[in-house]
Amino acid sequence: MNLRGTIIDVGEVRSVSTRHGERELVEATIRPERIDGEGAATADGSVTVTLWGKWTHTAEHAGEGMDLLVTEAEETEFRGERGYATTGDSYVVLEPDFLVDVTDVRSWVQCPRMYYLNKLSGVPLAYPVVKGTIVHEVFGDLLRGRDLDAAVADHVEAAGLELGLLGREAEEVRDEVRRNAAAIEGWLAQGTLTDEDEWRSEYTLISPTFGIKGRADALRRGMPVELKTGKNTKRDPRFHDKIQAATYALLLGESGDPPDTGTLLYTKNAALDRSEASGDLSPAKEFSVGRGLLEFVVRTRNEIAAAEAERRVPTGYEADAKCEWCFEQDTCMVVSGRLDQESKAGQVGTAIPEEEREYFETFYRAIEDERRAVHAEYRKLWEQRPAERAAADRALIDLEPLDRRQLPDGDWELRARVPDGAVSKLREGDVALASAGDPIDGDAELGRIEELGDEAVVRVDEPLDLRRLDVYPSEISVSRQLTALHDALLKGDPERKDVLFGRRDPTFNEVAETFVDNNDAQNDAVRRAVGAEDFALVHGPPGTGKTYTIAHVVRALVERGERVLLSAFTNRAVDNALEALREQGFEDVARVGTATGVREDMLDVRLERRGEPNDRAAALRSAPVVAATTATCGSRELREDSFDVAVVDEASQLTEPGTLAAINLADRFVLVGDHQQLPPVVQSGDERLATSLFERLHDAHPDAATMLDRQYRMSQRIQAFASREFYDGALRPATPEVAGGTLSDLPGVDGAALGPELRRGVRFIDPDGRREGNANPVEAERVAAVVAEYLDAGVDPDDVVVIAPFRAQVAEISRRVDVAVDTVDRFQGSSAEVVVVSFVATGDLDGPIFEDTRRVNVALTRAKKSLVLVGDAGALASEPFYARMLDWARR
Repeated sequence: MNLRGTIIDVGEVRSVSTRHGERELVEATIRPERIDGEGAATADGSVTVTLWGKWTHTAEHAGEGMDLLVTEAEETEFRGERGYATTGDSYVVLEPDFLVDVTDVRSWVQCPRMYYLNKLSGVPLAYPVVKGTIVHEVFGDLLRGRDLDAAVADHVEAAGLELGLLGREAEEVRDEVRRNAAAIEGWLAQGTLTDEDEWRSEYTLISPTFGIKGRADALRRGMPVELKTGKNTKRDPRFHDKIQAATYALLLGESGDPPDTGTLLYTKNAALDRSEASGDLSPAKEFSVGRGLLEFVVRTRNEIAAAEAERRVPTGYEADAKCEWCFEQDTCMVVSGRLDQESKAGQVGTAIPEEEREYFETFYRAIEDERRAVHAEYRKLWEQRPAERAAADRALIDLEPLDRRQLPDGDWELRARVPDGAVSKLREGDVALASAGDPIDGDAELGRIEELGDEAVVRVDEPLDLRRLDVYPSEISVSRQLTALHDALLKGDPERKDVLFGRRDPTFNEVAETFVDNNDAQNDAVRRAVGAEDFALVHGPPGTGKTYTIAHVVRALVERGERVLLSAFTNRAVDNALEALREQGFEDVARVGTATGVREDMLDVRLERRGEPNDRAAALRSAPVVAATTATCGSRELREDSFDVAVVDEASQLTEPGTLAAINLADRFVLVGDHQQLPPVVQSGDERLATSLFERLHDAHPDAATMLDRQYRMSQRIQAFASREFYDGALRPATPEVAGGTLSDLPGVDGAALGPELRRGVRFIDPDGRREGNANPVEAERVAAVVAEYLDAGVDPDDVVVIAPFRAQVAEISRRVDVAVDTVDRFQGSSAEVVVVSFVATGDLDGPIFEDTRRVNVALTRAKKSLVLVGDAGALASEPFYARMLDWARR
């Protein structure tokens, strides 16, 4: 039976005499969450579990409050007391919901300190890393039957930008990759690979039992094969490499017997000159995977999970690694010295100030809390039934497979029909988990969504029947925030840090030039940005032309010879800013992003990564303006770049470490945002991440901020409430035409034919509906009727949008109308002539979504000429803010 529960207490390890001799044991008391079979709980619901032998090692790392899973436990009775104990078939897993990556297990075995350093510093732009990625891609292509030379040429060209930034020539890299790939080619020539081998490449594995995830390089006859681009002239694989392959064997055996053999391919062995090298030069090195090795893998994984649960920073003493042989010794000593951390390698350098170390510790813990929230999303892949996943908008289920075809580069394109009315958080360009129906125990592949509408088209490495698409949680954003924190504190300019930590005020140069003729606030904002020695803030309420102002800021800076990084939280905001910049006649831009992430009309300025290395690097380095999301700013292509000024839009939606990813790259920065609209996206709910750097600096240095106070979007009637509630009454229409705008101004709309209700700028409707979960069908019907009224009056369907707080209501309304319907998050930064808001709630405003009134500000301020609020008057009147909104709407 399997036993899982929360640890209440862990006893001391002790030795006892058994019929098998002296054995160690430790007793743990847990409160069971689940027991497969009959229970043996005490009156208070707790049970005692005896961990025998080497599982006492895991108990040494266990702590109160941690989750413990024991597989194949047996029920015991000793002196009348019943309990449970491990058996020879048991595994003991600490914190099974924390998914440790396979590569992290490998790093921890090398040295726990290296695991920590890898987390902080991220994946560097280094030639061994880039070359290794290319060799792995070629390996996958060869397994799919692609020609070696074609694969090498294709992947070297695809890595053109990175290779150019590293100063590498394409021909040199092709020759080196080809020599490495000769190991694989030689294996093929020896007949090691046959048609019966049943190869799979880049196989995604997730283990709910062992709390491990990863992507195996390849499987051969169900056994793991790992590719290493280094050399190894010993007969056996390196131990940490062996552990990596053994971890994949453990995952593969979760639903049956694990593979008993693993293979390591050391590709550089094939490139060694036999006259100059000695030892075993064969690239393929097999090893046996026994029970003892698998148990060691689980115990190592438990050490990582325990350290992360306690937010404990490894010192290096946890392992037997020799610091003097480690290529990371210098880095380890520097980080230890700067952060004043205990380290087996020792310390060098002067520690950063105590307040900076406290800042680092605070945000390190907050970011790791966010990582655990991402892991909770992984857990839902196996805990939620398919229908629950779909209802939560995390999956598209019951897809009908239509076609699958192999593409010229060896990848596969999967096509399936999407059921009518199906909605989810998935979007074109997303990396999703494609499966034949069961993403955990069945065939599943990570792939990129190429198209998503009536049909779904997904690009994957290996073919399968596409029946389900799941949102796949990504830790990239979390990891890059941690790297940005590391870079800001340990590599950051002391002058910059003095300002960020309030040790001095920001300074500005006087600028008398006029940049915007007809808007004093916008002109002041540009002057402030241009004259900033440290930073400037632009506070842009809805419709005030912040994107237009951003374009003027960027142009003014470039005209002064500055190189500018233009960034934002979302691709949409980056492209909107680029559009405004191009409308003002500026075209010399390099847009960094994926082809699916960049808006179609901006693809002509997108920086193509593929190509001749020197050309690609020159295209990036010579661009006076580089545009990218803040997440992309943390990529290895941009992280080492440098700029004079970073201009960051949507800064109020970014966590503080998320903002650091962009501003770390520049000498000065300009943050543009509105802390009265959507806050940072924080899955964990951690308050430390919920306040943006924009808001913190706005509160600390209000003189550094310029508020744009003239809005070009809403009629006077619509903007009145938001102006009063959120902007101290300072917001006003920019022109009389904006203030008095009505539906009659729209082409095709006959003002005389509009009924009295439709002529009102703002109105409220109570449909007397009832909330059912996160939907309200009666309210949805009334919303559909309202939409029909506007369409019948001649309003273009593209000019009408509906906003709802829950995706369930979005789906409910979408089935009834042919206009855009979505949550408020999707409409941030956009507007429409007519906006209908569905509140769903009845009786009271129960739920955190109604607590943050900034979301309501966004919903109300999307409308230009007509705003309709649909909801339960009683529920809205139960809270003061909503009661005031109700009074305003009913006037």
